[in-house]
Amino acid sequence: MGRLSGKNILIIIPKDYYNEEELEIPYEIFKSEDAANIIIASGKMKEAVGVKSGRRMPDRLIVDSMEGITGDSYVTGGTGTRQIKAVFQGTVVVGGSGASKYLWKDKITRLLLVDRYKSEFVVAAIGQGIGCLAEASLVENLEVPVSESKAKKPLLKILEEGKALLSDKDVIVHDRLVMGKDASVVEEFAQAVVKEVAKITKIR
Repeated sequence: MGRLSGKNILIIIPKDYYNEEELEIPYEIFKSEDAANIIIASGKMKEAVGVKSGRRMPDRLIVDSMEGITGDSYVTGGTGTRQIKAVFQGTVVVGGSGASKYLWKDKITRLLLVDRYKSEFVVAAIGQGIGCLAEASLVENLEVPVSESKAKKPLLKILEEGKALLSDKDVIVHDRLVMGKDASVVEEFAQAVVKEVAKITKIR
């Protein structure tokens, strides 16, 4: 029995130029922990192109992942039709160069992250994905892991505007917020997400 048994995880990716490692490694770790459903959402129902040569078809649109808008949805697979609750105990935003272009200013992504966090669920982001947390005003006066020498200026700017405190730590966890500085710490980041989501007992 894995630590994520019965838990649903939503992974948000940019519609293009997502970071392959930041998506695939957490996905495999969540799967190995028996997550009930791992849903990949994007702004467009088309195959997303990775920063390197990866390709990933999202499972649903970000807007369709909003609880209260869609309610429950049904997925028909090899085992018949199964119900997927619209509740995600963990929501993870993946970075890559497409995050700043497609996700940071996306109102639906911002609404979803704020809703998940206020509903006492786990919200996580890695690399460029952290910009979404700043846009959602979730990192004000909180330490955020960023390698200043490597981080691109737009990320540093959006974190400054979001009143985040820059830190040279690899992974930071604040009360259901999990952040990883970049793909070099992705395994540690994914394990921190598992640990936080495993603590969530509410289902609504």
